[in-house]
Amino acid sequence: MIDDKQIIDFLQRKGALEILVAIGKGPKRHTDLREKLFMSSSTVHDRLTTGMQLGLWEQSLQKQSSGTSAKVYELTDLGLEIWDAAKKEDLRRYHMARRDAVRQVRNAENAVLREVSPQDAEWWDEIDSEIEIEEFEMQKRLDEYFTEEEEEKD
Repeated sequence: MIDDKQIIDFLQRKGALEILVAIGKGPKRHTDLREKLFMSSSTVHDRLTTGMQLGLWEQSLQKQSSGTSAKVYELTDLGLEIWDAAKKEDLRRYHMARRDAVRQVRNAENAVLREVSPQDAEWWDEIDSEIEIEEFEMQKRLDEYFTEEEEEKD
């Protein structure tokens, strides 16, 4: 049980529980979290800093395949307690569904913008390139999802 209101307040902030759930799957770098969770660098930085101050995760150095070391974040015992509760509620699946819904909204908005814009408009290519990036990101997420599903079965 968590009897610290400051921790509960923090976990209600945008992205805090999502970061905790992602770190629960294994040590993560700031960059990994930003890319995977589609959050701004400043939001991830703020949540990581506050989460460390509250004792939910800690920072350590992890050797990379390139031979360099990178800062990674790992859950503490307190963080693991919350992660266990999140797993019971299948929170990770809901986070993924929300990200996919946001992606679909962005694609629909871009489709509207393309429909109402003249094809020779200077911004037309910018709209198309955003949609291509979204499709690439969707495929990347699907690949990650199926890889994670297979790992969980093992």
